[in-house]
Amino acid sequence: MMFVEVNDNKIPVKNESLYLGNLFIDRLSQIKNLRELTEVKSLILFNNNISIIENLDSLVNLEKLNLYGNKITKISSLKNLRRLKILYLSDNRIKEMEGLDNLRDLEILLLEDNEIEVVKGLNNLNNLTELNLNENAIVNIQGLEYLTKVQKLRIGNNPIPKVILDMCGGLDKNGYASFPQKFVRFCLDNEGK
Repeated sequence: MMFVEVNDNKIPVKNESLYLGNLFIDRLSQIKNLRELTEVKSLILFNNNISIIENLDSLVNLEKLNLYGNKITKISSLKNLRRLKILYLSDNRIKEMEGLDNLRDLEILLLEDNEIEVVKGLNNLNNLTELNLNENAIVNIQGLEYLTKVQKLRIGNNPIPKVILDMCGGLDKNGYASFPQKFVRFCLDNEGK
């Protein structure tokens, strides 16, 4: 049986998934044997104290990574995770959208409740169907022009002028775009302006 060790506790991998939520982990390097788990497909690390994404390059079969509710300030060290389909980075301290270029299979990206001001770095994410940017500091609709498959876009609770949101079809009461592809078209029409 495969397992990792965290704070002197052995935690087994179950059904290709490793659940390490709420364990007071400060650094991913604290997780002993993590680098050996190359077949793990799901890694759950929510509600810890992680500030740097590191030590994940050997997890080449990872399809789901949950880093919700940590202290991450920068998206980094994900370039080898090319099979990643779901990435949870909500409720962190991320200011800039970067380090996502190699995640071409990504379908769901959750960046809600961060400190992002500008939407960018999504050019290669052609398979993205869901994007959550709710509760950030975004002031303009931009950077969505390549997201032709996006069906679910949450961008409410940002300081985007209402007139622009209305031009894109508006938002529902939960901050979801009524017509996500209108936001994509808006970006295409205003690219380079």
